[in-house]
Amino acid sequence: MDIDILLYVEDPGAANYVAHIPSALAERGLRVRLLAEEIAYTYLLHLGVEADLITHPLTADQLFSQWKPKQVVVGTSENTETFAFDLLGAAKKRGMITVGAVDASGNVGHRFRGNTGDPLYHAPDWLIVPDQWTKDAYVSLGYPSGRIAVCGHPLYDYVYDMRMKLEVIDRIQLRKRLFPDCRKGIPVVVFVSEVSTGLNPDQYQMSSDYTLKGRGDKKDRTGIVLEEFLDAIDEFKPRPYLVLRMHPKNTRVELSPFLKDFDRVSQHEPPLEVVYVADLVVGMTTMLMQESVIMGRPTLSIVPRSVETRSLATVRAGITPCVTKRKELRKILPRLLNEAKITKMNQIETLFQYGSLRKTVTFIEGLLHECSH
Repeated sequence: MDIDILLYVEDPGAANYVAHIPSALAERGLRVRLLAEEIAYTYLLHLGVEADLITHPLTADQLFSQWKPKQVVVGTSENTETFAFDLLGAAKKRGMITVGAVDASGNVGHRFRGNTGDPLYHAPDWLIVPDQWTKDAYVSLGYPSGRIAVCGHPLYDYVYDMRMKLEVIDRIQLRKRLFPDCRKGIPVVVFVSEVSTGLNPDQYQMSSDYTLKGRGDKKDRTGIVLEEFLDAIDEFKPRPYLVLRMHPKNTRVELSPFLKDFDRVSQHEPPLEVVYVADLVVGMTTMLMQESVIMGRPTLSIVPRSVETRSLATVRAGITPCVTKRKELRKILPRLLNEAKITKMNQIETLFQYGSLRKTVTFIEGLLHECSH
């Protein structure tokens, strides 16, 4: 079957970015297929999005012969040997339009590097990025400015819509449904976890740049930050109700040393509902932190290196406080819990404008029409 656009994703972050693009393109009369690796495929199913599960060994040539797409859009991955690079290479040989969808500003120098020393070795013809910071970062690497479109993050339209739906529901009743054992009057703190692997893997392990050390027995980024957070929260009387929200790539085995320290481990509940009922959402640099801001919740970012304080747009905008040292953490936590304020909607809308999905789809469709003439 001939199609117009093939989308490919491997990681949850990229799946978040492209999830609602296929249906929006289809509404414009375009023939689209969304191809996903197993982790992204499972994640998309939780979002209610249909996709084709890729089965290997499948080559890019075989796939193109089967579907004959005119344009390829790939999300970035933490895998330095991702199938996305095969698709991009094969598409360029055929003279097809190639587009990279970058879901966040972190690790820009590693997303298209693969196993080479060139940060743009596998880069596509065009980039779609969420903000000006990300565009500037790619321009500094040598990518042509005129081939980068700042479209925002398409998922955030969905997050805005979910906030509107949840705001008409009794938040206390929703909390009781999600956390029935949480006693009335006890603040709920949700820690949104991450994995300690990925692009530029050295940053996820203890180094001389780390200003947080944990209890001294952990070397991974997530473990160190979790230890610092738990030790700081233990000073509170009464202790808040703690929820550990696992990342889609987390396993209970890797987080097993910490599970007993939380009142609830959340893995399958709708993530936006979980953060919506929280009095405070704490994490590192995962996109769920920014989604929590759109949901109106107070947030706190804890990172072990000062270089990471610019990873989240909400931190750069002064909405999400960010700490890198134990003393800072223990000073700010009581204030955030006792004086937690809902983020003002005008602040959020200035940073994350509604309409990113339409803007992204319009850009993709425009490229297709431009190159077909």
